[in-house]
Amino acid sequence: MKKETGKISSDYWRNTKRLSGILLLCWFSLTFGCLFFARELSTLHFFSWPLSFYIAAQGLTLSFVFILATYSIGMHWIGRTKKEGDN
Repeated sequence: MKKETGKISSDYWRNTKRLSGILLLCWFSLTFGCLFFARELSTLHFFSWPLSFYIAAQGLTLSFVFILATYSIGMHWIGRTKKEGDN
């Protein structure tokens, strides 16, 4: 019984670290990509404003909210899986 509980716990933390790592990589890629390509994106215009303005003002904010929602749903799923394994 103790061995099974340890395996469930190690699976839980492995899945948690994997989810956190993937989402941190997405966060870094979005932030770096927007800043790195801002000069190129400023040549494109959307309603007479540079596209880089829209991406920085709304696009990244929505992306960060999506990352938080993904983390919340993923952790809920991981926690539910762990509870099912405890029984």
